[in-house]
Amino acid sequence: MRPTAEHLPPALLRAKAELRSIIARRDMQALLARVRPETKLDFGGSEGPQGFQMVWNSDPESRQRLWTTLEGILALPGEARRFDHGFEYCAPYVFCNNLPGDVDPFEALVVLGSGVAIRDRPSLSAEVIRRVDHVVLTRANDDPGIESNPDWTRVRLADGTMGYINTRWVRSPIDFRLALRVDDSSETWWLGFFLAGD
Repeated sequence: MRPTAEHLPPALLRAKAELRSIIARRDMQALLARVRPETKLDFGGSEGPQGFQMVWNSDPESRQRLWTTLEGILALPGEARRFDHGFEYCAPYVFCNNLPGDVDPFEALVVLGSGVAIRDRPSLSAEVIRRVDHVVLTRANDDPGIESNPDWTRVRLADGTMGYINTRWVRSPIDFRLALRVDDSSETWWLGFFLAGD
């Protein structure tokens, strides 16, 4: 599950740059203009501008969470891929790739870097038992003490090795993700989906 280099078509590069600008300005009207009736916001039927307003523009706290979430997604690598009549930019890459067949997406975590340390205890001074690159790990919830330390996550590697990883280096493949879509004929972009869950 390595991220691919972002060699995006020019129209997607422009779309991504425009979205970054919208986020920097905190411009809700400009963002809403990129939400189409078919834009999916969850798996419960919320979609389109009206759904977006209800989910993300109902109060100051929701709006702040929206901008923070979008900034976080765009800080991670994404992928360009074809869709029906154009291209889409899917971010972050951890959602764009398929997980190994036997991995439960609710327990999976994708490592966001290269040479990331897996340690024998939840501490930066703990022994490094393995270094990993963009692999899929499984959350190991059998250490009740780790719940009080959100900086560390207990994980299991594919070979069964258990250890701890700094939480900032992992992301759930069912966390928030988005797709920017560009139509081949018009090069107009819109938000294809912006959601979390499975």
